[in-house]
Amino acid sequence: MRKKALLIITTLFMLVATGCSSKKETVVIYSSMEDNRNQALKEQLKEKFKDIDVKVQPIATGNSAAKIKNEGAKIEADIILDLETAHMANLEENFADLSEFDSSIYLDGVNKSNKYFTWVKYTMNLIIDKDYFKKNNLEVPKTYEDLLKPEYKNLIAMPDPKTSGTGYAYLLNAVNIMGEENAIEYFKKLKGNLREYTTSGSGPTNLLKQGEIAIAMGMTSQGAEAITEGYNFEIISLETGSPYNTTSLGIIKGKEKKENVKKVFEWLVNDFGVYDKENYMPDPILKNQKSNVKNYPTDLIDADMKNVDSIETKEKLIEAWSKVNG
Repeated sequence: MRKKALLIITTLFMLVATGCSSKKETVVIYSSMEDNRNQALKEQLKEKFKDIDVKVQPIATGNSAAKIKNEGAKIEADIILDLETAHMANLEENFADLSEFDSSIYLDGVNKSNKYFTWVKYTMNLIIDKDYFKKNNLEVPKTYEDLLKPEYKNLIAMPDPKTSGTGYAYLLNAVNIMGEENAIEYFKKLKGNLREYTTSGSGPTNLLKQGEIAIAMGMTSQGAEAITEGYNFEIISLETGSPYNTTSLGIIKGKEKKENVKKVFEWLVNDFGVYDKENYMPDPILKNQKSNVKNYPTDLIDADMKNVDSIETKEKLIEAWSKVNG
């Protein structure tokens, strides 16, 4: 009886030990990408890393930055993905040195730090409802000043710079063109024509799809996607060029010592990063970059985005923005 009991206990111990030893190591990614891109990422990670439990946790860029600032290297995440570069630059002491990783796929000058790599560059343009413009015999706006015309009252939506990198890009570009004081006065006037401020960069294009507005101050990629879906929209570049912003990715300091974290990071840069640019965010940052994104403009000219990666500039302008939409 004792021998049987001992055999059972030994067997159970071996099963438990075997189960523990076969447990997958976990790698956690905080991702600020849109849902469809996160879904594509999850599917490809599952297929590529069958022996690693890679968890993709969606998180807004502001919340991600706040957690890094508060928790530092103790944060749950191993890899931070698609965080606005201004936040990355401000928090770079929390990120590992990436010098050992190959960054040769990038265009020269794209990466400005050895603590993070650029993930995407994304441009903004006006997206208009062509049917509405034709029906109401409206002229297409080409400048910031054009957007102040009384015939556009309640027809425009803009992302709030406080909560959206897209909205902030419009604010910064206007400041660089007009000067801070004049830009703030401009946006005070523009507010009279706005249907609403949206919390996210995708908000204006969604309102345009719903027929609630006729002009979206939105992301170029989402305008192209809507046109591909069958909406009779047009992407309009301002005469002063297309505002843009960038996001980046990095490894939390100390986590680069984990082999599986390094494997996943390398794959993100060299594989999924290429896929993401080809299929979702085609503004060029990589050498030999290709695009499968239909209806995306190929002749965009960058607007004046001086200090786009400066957190000091951003904090100053967001404080000034309270005079427009406190």
